[in-house]
Amino acid sequence: MRDGARARRGLAAAACAAAALLVFLPSLRLGSLNWDDDILVFGNPLLRAPWPALLRGAWTTAPAGAYQPLAFVVWGILGRAAGFSPFVFHAASILLHALAAGLAFLAARRLLELGLAEAGPSAIDAGAALAALVFAVHPLRVESVSWIAELRDPLSGVLWLAALLAYLRARAPSSAPPKSLVATAALFAAACLAKGTAVTFPLVLLCVDHWPLKRGLRESWREKIPLLAISSALGAVQIATQRGARASAAWRDHGLLARLAQTAYALVFYARKTILPSGLSPIYELRPPLDVLEPRFLASCAALAALVAWLRRARRDHPGVISAACAYALMILPLSGLFQSGSQLVADRYSYLAALPLAVLAGAALTRFSSGKRRRAAAAAAVSAVALLAAACVRQQSFWRDSETLWTRALSIDPDSGTALLGLGHALASQGRVAAAAESFARARRTDRACAADLARLLSLAREGQAESAEARRLRAALDPRPICRHAALDYAVARAALGDYAVAREGFLAALAADPDDAVARADLRRLERLTPPSPGKRP
Repeated sequence: MRDGARARRGLAAAACAAAALLVFLPSLRLGSLNWDDDILVFGNPLLRAPWPALLRGAWTTAPAGAYQPLAFVVWGILGRAAGFSPFVFHAASILLHALAAGLAFLAARRLLELGLAEAGPSAIDAGAALAALVFAVHPLRVESVSWIAELRDPLSGVLWLAALLAYLRARAPSSAPPKSLVATAALFAAACLAKGTAVTFPLVLLCVDHWPLKRGLRESWREKIPLLAISSALGAVQIATQRGARASAAWRDHGLLARLAQTAYALVFYARKTILPSGLSPIYELRPPLDVLEPRFLASCAALAALVAWLRRARRDHPGVISAACAYALMILPLSGLFQSGSQLVADRYSYLAALPLAVLAGAALTRFSSGKRRRAAAAAAVSAVALLAAACVRQQSFWRDSETLWTRALSIDPDSGTALLGLGHALASQGRVAAAAESFARARRTDRACAADLARLLSLAREGQAESAEARRLRAALDPRPICRHAALDYAVARAALGDYAVAREGFLAALAADPDDAVARADLRRLERLTPPSPGKRP
């Protein structure tokens, strides 16, 4: 009987994996994008270096501010095996995600079995299948699975889920005495080394201890100390590398109130998009300074306060909901603004792991209904929901076909997205449509109203020999959390040079250097331009 039950669980997990694989097959036709794919994978010399250099560099460097050595090793293996073809990277990402779907079924089934012991095996299987499929075929997963640079999400997700299963096995009520957590710790550390967003795993385990394991906090927190030590160490490395790469906003530019408003917005955003996944975009622009009195932030704070108040009243009657809500919040917090990285307010990929508690809640609801008179209606609703999500997921993948399609989609949602305008400009330039690209870069610079004035003043100070004056340093510090301004100035200058407008191009290169004296690309471009058109006598570069 036990072997038969194990076989049924294996078949159900395989079916969930197959469903994820089928839904994401369209991604095999996608190419690479001009958004981190070039920096992290196809244009990364580290991945093409000899094996000793690759392994050493993966563990000692953090390109683009991302410390993820395991992901770099996997990218290197895939690239060497297939000549850096986009197809093999997409295939690997889809296979990893399919494996994550199967593991999600096993983890959800174990959680529901422990928490809803009164339900029958078939009801628990149905609930676990719904949880795995809501996680696996949801359109929010597209960014993580269909974007080559985010292969690290499904890679980290597989290891994270394996660590959770190892923990549930070690701390099962029937496991006496409790088993070692060495396997859990090893898999957790590997998940963090694939992507640092896994660092909250030990805190999530405390939520699992509350429900469904029903363990007391006193007996469970001490055993988490080694896991928390791993989390703290790797989390500190992630924060340091992001700051070193100027990938995170400083507190002086994005203060406490702004971060709290962003956090409230993020917590509501991912839950709302999980329920109604419309209007998904590759970039939701963060435009500092953030106005905490904007209606969307005030509404998010109000919704969050109401939810917290309800959870406090329901903590005794619905411990599973409390546990899932806390796990969701803990998994979102490092990505919500408190540790801001990049120019995005929120990002679909941040929901990859954080969506799991919400999916398990959906599975728990189906498990309860499957044991009652409304089981047929519940089953029909579950099947319909999964079908709709899968259809939306397939459609969402079409927006990731190529760079021009991706950024056009982003601009259809936010016409003033500077990041999308820069990406579209690069896509147009790669097709030889330089004039259209120049206009896109000019529009990107106009999204920052103070950009032109700040760059002009910095250039004026540089020409007066005051490049290191207090005013110049203040202006550069103000531009630091506004990278679109600097990048748009440089990209526009490159486009104007390609069109033969050398005077405008030279001014653009000089302005970019005044804003960032360490910009090696701007310096090299200026040298190439001046070899073609020497500066007029008396002009000071």
